[in-house]
Amino acid sequence: MSEPSSAGGEGALPRFRVELESPEERIRRATQVHAGTMEEALAKVREGDGWPDAGPGSDPGRFRVVEAAEEGAEGEARRDRNARRRYLNTIVESGLTVLGKSVPERPHAEFSDVLCDFFTRAVVLPGHYPFTSGDEDGDGNRLLHQHGGAAVLAELLIKHLAGHGLTVTQAANDQA
Repeated sequence: MSEPSSAGGEGALPRFRVELESPEERIRRATQVHAGTMEEALAKVREGDGWPDAGPGSDPGRFRVVEAAEEGAEGEARRDRNARRRYLNTIVESGLTVLGKSVPERPHAEFSDVLCDFFTRAVVLPGHYPFTSGDEDGDGNRLLHQHGGAAVLAELLIKHLAGHGLTVTQAANDQA
């Protein structure tokens, strides 16, 4: 491994972002360091320079690494995906708890499939599947493999609508 030149300083080394968490103290820290490798970055984060002298969060040994990535456009995109995944996981886990289930069901097959299609396109995997204009054949544009998170969101919406006394009925086809 090569050392940075005196002209380049730490800027010549890649920058890493490391997130640490102390579950007992409910503290989360994010630190950026310059290092030659991921291992060096993790070692630098554990060093005593950036830690408080006393009080909560002063013991590096009580923290665990929850995420570490090299900074840059790719790292930022990965952090965004991971943040969305954590957010959706929270929604899905609490939704399943509210529903009293460990896996989602599809109580209204066609309606649930349409909702799952929507939630997959709009919330779970935005930008991966384009929305249809509605003029095309609906079944031909429906996603074949829907995300489980979308199924939980669909089931929660159906339950929420039912709780307000709303039901979904099939619209009659207008034929001229």
